Amino acid sequence: MERIGGLAGFGTGRARIRSHGQFDTTALSTAEFQAVEQLFQGSTPGAGLAAGPTDGFSLRITRSSAEGSQSVVVPESAVPASLLRHLKDELI
Repeated sequence: MERIGGLAGFGTGRARIRSHGQFDTTALSTAEFQAVEQLFQGSTPGAGLAAGPTDGFSLRITRSSAEGSQSVVVPESAVPASLLRHLKDELI
């Protein structure tokens, strides 16, 4: 997953900070797994709305499966806090 947007312009070509992380879906609790599934199905309130508040962050979450890669962009507020701890900031 990758944090994008915000005042710092995370995820753009001109950004000097990158915020990204990974997690293994097999290590998630049942509730966390269901929350991620809902994000990809668009059934979470706010999911599918790439833009949150003005200068707010969004997250691009990508998953891989036998069918290929699938990505969704959702407001950061739609992602469970337990998954946000996987994000790490780095200077680029």
